[in-house]
Amino acid sequence: MKILLIAIMMLTADQPRQALVFYNAEGVALLEKQSKEFKINEGGLTERDIQFTPIQLSKETGSKWSRWKVDTSSAFTFILVGRDGGEKHRSTEFVSAKELFALVDAMPMRKSEIKNNR
Repeated sequence: MKILLIAIMMLTADQPRQALVFYNAEGVALLEKQSKEFKINEGGLTERDIQFTPIQLSKETGSKWSRWKVDTSSAFTFILVGRDGGEKHRSTEFVSAKELFALVDAMPMRKSEIKNNR
C-alpha cells in the first residue's frame, strides 16, 4: 500500500490541486467573497499548490458542469480537486481559507510534502 501511495505521488506531484468554483448569475456575490478570501490568503494557496478556477455557467463551460455533476440551478458550488484528479470536498457555501487549508493539510500527499520539505 505504501509503495502504491508513493507511485501515485510521483505521477501526480506536478498536478496542482484545484479549487473549482461553479457559479451562475445568482452566485456572483458568493464568487466575489470567495475570490477576496483567496486573494487575501494567496500565500497559503501557493504554499499548498492550489489553483483557483471560477467557472461561470455558459454554453462554453457546460461540459465542465456536466463532468463535475454540478446542478446548473445551483448558484454556487465549490469543489476541491486533489493532485490525483479526484474530488476531495464539495460545498454550496463559501469555504474559508482556514477550512480549505485544513482539508488540504490533512491529505496524505500534503502530509508527505510537509515532511519532505523540513
